[in-house]
Amino acid sequence: MRIIKKVTVKHVLTESFKVKMIEDFNEEERRLERETEQLRFQMQKQLKSVDTSRQKTDVKNRFGKELERRKEQMKQVTFQRSQLDQLPEGSKITAGYVDAVEEIKVGDAWPQEEQEIIVKDGIIISISNRTDDNNGMV
Repeated sequence: MRIIKKVTVKHVLTESFKVKMIEDFNEEERRLERETEQLRFQMQKQLKSVDTSRQKTDVKNRFGKELERRKEQMKQVTFQRSQLDQLPEGSKITAGYVDAVEEIKVGDAWPQEEQEIIVKDGIIISISNRTDDNNGMV
């Protein structure tokens, strides 16, 4: 039988990777700013098209929630950038997870080890098994 396991992918922080991440953060900020401007424009447009104060309040509330969401996302990007600035080169940053297929059969020990893929400047430098320190406890 084959099972699918999650494998952690980590990137080694290098100067070039740090520059790429900062560029990604800058692009994300620009995208959020464009979305915020568009939402404000749409809100003004809809406010002009409604008649009652109740409708205007509804429009403001609806767009206000979306604008607030974008504001929180901007704070998150700013926080992530500040955290990146504090990390020394060589640090490992979890980039995500991928699925891996593992063959198992009756009598096998249940796989307790987590696999980890380490990437440096776009090149896989290691694939390793690491034992779980919490012994399955939450």
